[in-house]
Amino acid sequence: MPPGKRFLLRSAPSVALALLGACVVAQAAASSLEVFHADSLAGPMKEIKVAFEGRHQGVTVRLTSGVSKQLAERILKGDVCDVFAPSSPSVIEEDLLHKPIAGSGTIAASWYVIFSANEMVLITRKGNPAGIKHVADLARPGVTSIRVTGEKDLATNRTIEFLKNATALEGRPDLAQKIIDAAAVDPSKPTSVPDTIRAVKEGKVNASVTYYSAAVAARDDLDIIRFPASVNLSDKIRNAASVPGGARNEKVALEFVQFVLSAEGQSILKETGQPPVVPAIRKGDVPAELR
Repeated sequence: MPPGKRFLLRSAPSVALALLGACVVAQAAASSLEVFHADSLAGPMKEIKVAFEGRHQGVTVRLTSGVSKQLAERILKGDVCDVFAPSSPSVIEEDLLHKPIAGSGTIAASWYVIFSANEMVLITRKGNPAGIKHVADLARPGVTSIRVTGEKDLATNRTIEFLKNATALEGRPDLAQKIIDAAAVDPSKPTSVPDTIRAVKEGKVNASVTYYSAAVAARDDLDIIRFPASVNLSDKIRNAASVPGGARNEKVALEFVQFVLSAEGQSILKETGQPPVVPAIRKGDVPAELR
């Protein structure tokens, strides 16, 4: 056999092993990140996902949106979550902090960072066909509205508080309860933030109260009416983030939170209706990478 052929035959196994090794390395480099976040963070998280994946080759961020307290319940039951971002730090404080995850000796959370704020706004369909300018207009004959009604949804009580604040500011506090009672509600089907956005976009109702960030995410189809800080709850609404004890990809999860806190992350938050809290507020045993 010619020497060249003997060399190729001897080299073939080595080449195969090298290729196999390259595949293993590639598979190891690829990873997914499970991010649970409040409905109000859907717009900002979508943009942060795109930017983060662009800077972390092989990482896929999977977003799960929902009611903060219900997402916390899933974490306690053992659902895989690498980053948790609720619409209030109280959800981490009350539901997860130092509490065990079912079926493991792992603590659900031992720290969190408060990274952004939000506010309540009034939304109408694009062009505002009903001519709504004030909260009091929701009490006009023929005007219909919808509100968040989920028992565990923080937006439910925030909406009610906002309506009371705004009608008082407009000199019509007597209308608050009328508007609250008249908003379309089906007790058997709790209304979520996405439900309110959808109902207004599709013209099923004239208006709704929702989070500013949720409205910004749908601004192509909505008109947004903002209110003074004295009534819009911007001093109370805060978003937090933590890496649960059951995270499967802790290193990348911390990098994700780092990115949210970075100048670029803060810029994305600002553009998507979530003014960043600067400096971020850190609570508990925060990892060194985030201090």
